[in-house]
Amino acid sequence: MDNSEDIDQIINQSQNKFGKKFIFGFSILFLLIIIYLAWFLFGNSKESSQEIVYIEHVVARGTIADLLIASGSTEIDKKINLSFGTNGEILKVNVKEGDQVKKDQLLAELNSYDLQNALERSKIQLEKLKIQLEKLEAYPSQEEIKSTQYLVSQAENNLKQLKDLPSDEQLKAAEELVSLAEANYILAKKNYNELINPTESQISNIEKLIVQAEYTSSNANLQLDNSKINQEAKKIVLIETINTYCDNENLPNREDVCNGDFTKIPFSKSVTDAIIDKIFTCCNAIPTEMDLSKTLITANSNYSSSIEQVTVYQDQIDSSSASLIDVQITKEKLLNPSQEDIDRLSKLETQAEENLDRRLLSLEDIKSGTDPDEIVLAEENLKKTQLSLENVKKGTDEKDLSSQQNDISIQQYLVSQAEENLSKTKLFASFEGQISSINFKEGEFIGSGQSFVTLTDPLSTQMNIVASEAEFIEMEEGMYGIVALDSMPESPLIIQVTSILEVPNVQQGVVTYPVTARFIQGFEIITVIGNFAPLLESLAGSMGGGMLEGMIPAGMEGRMSAMRERTSGGMGRGINLNNLSTDSPLLSFLSNELPAEGMNGTVTLLQKSVQDVLIIPSTAIVLEKGIAKVITSTNPSGIEYKEVKTGLTDGKNTEIINGLLEGDSIFIKTIADIKSTNDDKEMKSIDELTEGPPRGGPPPRGGR
Repeated sequence: MDNSEDIDQIINQSQNKFGKKFIFGFSILFLLIIIYLAWFLFGNSKESSQEIVYIEHVVARGTIADLLIASGSTEIDKKINLSFGTNGEILKVNVKEGDQVKKDQLLAELNSYDLQNALERSKIQLEKLKIQLEKLEAYPSQEEIKSTQYLVSQAENNLKQLKDLPSDEQLKAAEELVSLAEANYILAKKNYNELINPTESQISNIEKLIVQAEYTSSNANLQLDNSKINQEAKKIVLIETINTYCDNENLPNREDVCNGDFTKIPFSKSVTDAIIDKIFTCCNAIPTEMDLSKTLITANSNYSSSIEQVTVYQDQIDSSSASLIDVQITKEKLLNPSQEDIDRLSKLETQAEENLDRRLLSLEDIKSGTDPDEIVLAEENLKKTQLSLENVKKGTDEKDLSSQQNDISIQQYLVSQAEENLSKTKLFASFEGQISSINFKEGEFIGSGQSFVTLTDPLSTQMNIVASEAEFIEMEEGMYGIVALDSMPESPLIIQVTSILEVPNVQQGVVTYPVTARFIQGFEIITVIGNFAPLLESLAGSMGGGMLEGMIPAGMEGRMSAMRERTSGGMGRGINLNNLSTDSPLLSFLSNELPAEGMNGTVTLLQKSVQDVLIIPSTAIVLEKGIAKVITSTNPSGIEYKEVKTGLTDGKNTEIINGLLEGDSIFIKTIADIKSTNDDKEMKSIDELTEGPPRGGPPPRGGR
């Protein structure tokens, strides 16, 4: 502390806190004293207003059901996320969300162009390998043996010829080749010499050809001039004939002939044929008309011929002029050969000389006999062909066959892999159900194993029950029950336990066991109602509405009460299925609709039950030293007890196996409040007053 003022301040604060605590403690003590005095005074006055009374109860028959209460939620059992087994682009989607699909229905497919091509290539390669195997298995064929034998014979003949060299035929052939080479050399040399130094006869011949070409050209010019004169004369004759023809108005085809346009003459064949057809075929023409027509056609034909003749002579002039030019060029080349021609003929002479030298050397070689090295090579070649023939006759080696078969097996595996890869591009439904979600669209890329669609079977909806350790011990497969879902409490559903897993779930120290139940729907309920009736009767309260409290979920009491009232004979004596009205509450259980997934609810299961047995309220039973008794008389001389044998109990009611009969009267000991305002008494059982059953009474149903 820095100074004494701080110390004084702390002391003052401590004193203030002590004073406040003292006041608070005194107030609490005073309040407790007031409460005790009030309780003491009120309790004594209440006890003085209570008395013990005995209420008579008539023994009757009814139903007792031992029930288990648990919670759970709905779940679809058959649900799967479907995915492609390979990567690719989504080519087509055949379904949409909410669609119902059949098993093995095609849902979607990927672009399989590359995989399809790979499969085709693999199949083609497999077929090639199979064909090669067939050839190996069929080897050798007769043709292959014959072919190899032919090679052996050729090698033998070649060796024999080498050893027999030179033969007369070979010498003769070589000499003939030498002679031919000499002739070619002489001709090539002659052509070269004549090109360099042409002879007088060559020059004379070429000049004669020039004179002849000039004469032919001159003669053709003369004939062309004459033909042109003749053409003009024929044209004049045709024009005069046309004028004479047109003077007669009865002649045919005047519109073609008499149009005055002489640039279109001679007439075409179609015009003259039309005139001939009308004059000489179809019509009765007079001789004058026939003569004029003939004259016209003849003049037209003569003019056409003169035109053609001019064309012929013109072609002759062109041809003779071209020939004259060619001869003049030939003469020029003869007198002045080009260097190119000189080089070409010189090369031909050289090649002919070299060829002659080779033929002469070849002739000398043949005359000298075969080279020993060639004979050795021929002998080696013969051995190789003979060995090849032996290998061919042995057939295909087993190692080669095995290797080929192994290659086929590998290729078959590759084909199967390609087919499998191709099959992975199509997605099929695993079972009949509904498409609940689609995660990709057409054209998008999807990876292998990525969830594409979610397929569910709504008909596989089941109830997953969460059972505690105590409930697990009492649960059995086949037990029936009712589910009241939180979202629809007024529409109860019937279930049956199908499986109980013995492997617990432990979360935060809490142990639970998974139990699965199926929903019973439709008229299947009618077939199991005999086993299920005790549960319905118990919930409907065959012994009174008190059973419904704490046992039937909210919203179901009204349905159970209505069921109890409308069922013939009462639920305590069984359900009359032959007398169900259209508005019977039992029909509410015959719904064909299953709940949606994820709904929570309360499950009431039927464990044990007895029907049509004697039952009494559990509060009427008194236990003394382990012996169950009931009060049968309350006369002034004293209370009389009777020993009974009990059976099943549900906590509210207990089965009487022995000791009582239907219609017997018993008494239930209770305490009644006497009200000061009137003489009415408010009855309370011993169980209610003591917050438990009377001494020796049946124990409460714990854990359920």
